[in-house]
Amino acid sequence: MNKIKLLSIVVGLLVLLNVIVLSFLFLGMNNHPNQGPPNREGTRNSLIEKFGFDENQINLFEISRTKHMELSRSHSKQLEEASIAYYNSSASNEIRDSLYSNVESMTQKTYKANSTHFEDVRNICTPEQLPEMDNFIKGLLN
Repeated sequence: MNKIKLLSIVVGLLVLLNVIVLSFLFLGMNNHPNQGPPNREGTRNSLIEKFGFDENQINLFEISRTKHMELSRSHSKQLEEASIAYYNSSASNEIRDSLYSNVESMTQKTYKANSTHFEDVRNICTPEQLPEMDNFIKGLLN
């Protein structure tokens, strides 16, 4: 077998392999459609149902949930801005350290807000609901 024939076979196999890989990539992409943002109302309703909240608990849950969502949006925006400022900075190390401290601070505030929300929701639970709530919170963290 001469070198040209062997080289032609190898090139042909490589082209065939590329076509197969590309077809898997393009056809496989349709198997996972963009699901969009989470369904917050569905999550809200499933939590209320899961824990069997009464009307008073639902009202208290809604207050905590609304407050938490507003705080989370604010923290998320501030964290994004602090992160962009940090990563786009070409300033001195002292200024970059200060920008990094802002990122750390916003991360801590976010964690604190989540912890406060979890504690608020735990506080509206009856003693019978607490074990299920604690398991739910652990599941979110794992």
